[in-house]
Amino acid sequence: MKRPRSLAAHLFTAQLTVVLVTFLALLTTIVLVAPGLFLHHLRMTGEDSPEVQEHAEEAFRTSVGLALVAAAVVAIVAAISLSWFLARRVSRPITDLAASAESVAHGNYDVQVPDGGFGAELHTLAVSFQDMTHSLATTDEARAQLLSDLSHEIRTPLATLEAHIDGLEDGVVKPTHSTFAVMRGQVHRLRRLASDVRLAALAQEHALDLHPEQVAARDLVAAACTLYEPRFREKGITLEDDCQSVLDVVRVDRDRMLQVLGNLLENALRHTPPGGRVRLSCSHHDDTIDIAVSDTGSGIDPDDLDRVFHRFHRLSDAREADTGGSGLGLTIARALVQNQGGDLTAHSKGVGTGSTFTIRLPIAHP
Repeated sequence: MKRPRSLAAHLFTAQLTVVLVTFLALLTTIVLVAPGLFLHHLRMTGEDSPEVQEHAEEAFRTSVGLALVAAAVVAIVAAISLSWFLARRVSRPITDLAASAESVAHGNYDVQVPDGGFGAELHTLAVSFQDMTHSLATTDEARAQLLSDLSHEIRTPLATLEAHIDGLEDGVVKPTHSTFAVMRGQVHRLRRLASDVRLAALAQEHALDLHPEQVAARDLVAAACTLYEPRFREKGITLEDDCQSVLDVVRVDRDRMLQVLGNLLENALRHTPPGGRVRLSCSHHDDTIDIAVSDTGSGIDPDDLDRVFHRFHRLSDAREADTGGSGLGLTIARALVQNQGGDLTAHSKGVGTGSTFTIRLPIAHP
């Protein structure tokens, strides 16, 4: 592939073209206008001798020709000098940017692009490139952390499966229903982990295909309670719906919002002991509505409140135990809410005091 010419070459060609066009225009004008004008002024002096006029005209042409040649040489030298200067001023930041882009392509996101100080356009380009490198660095760091977390999360179920397989092969473990139930449970855990990782990535990158519609907040809560009430009753936990008097309407993807409520109820179900209570309540705040899921479960240390939404985060209290979740439920829930213009926050006074997760959504106005 033929290598394209440099910016300096383009600038020089453009500058030289301007000089040549100007020179040709000036030459044409002089050839057409100057001789006749010169003879007119010569006759006005009273000199009408043909020999004198011919000699004066020849002297005029020679002088003008030499002047034009000198002017052309000066103009070309000036064009070369100016083109060289401009090319260095303009191409330097672009060359720096190209070098930075090559460095980023090799995985170095710590490059700093200097502002060439040559126009607002190049400044904007440098700032945009710097923002892009920061975004790429954040994404790359998040992916590296995800791979590290994922390798840690799959280690336990894989180790359990490996131990049972080895036990079956050695005859130490009997092929009973309970043995296969444990193995099937670990396979289910791995399958759910793979599904949740994909969903979390799509949600956090705002790449989900959402289908928003207007739906009453109380209908969302009622549908979630109807779906989970049998499981709460089976564990001996009271599930309360205190949203039926609220008439506010939100514009959300109904299925995805039910998934959010399901994740929060699943979380409350795992961490609330038998005899406990889980309550869903709604409150109106100006142009937003809060849907709160409160439980009387193990609670959260205040130092962990900002981290409960991180992928695979393990808390320092009773919630740290393996309760069958993928470690991504709250991460997915917050991302789904934020994808729909809202937010999800957590509140707890401490371990053993229960916790409250609050969904805040904008109210849909007719």
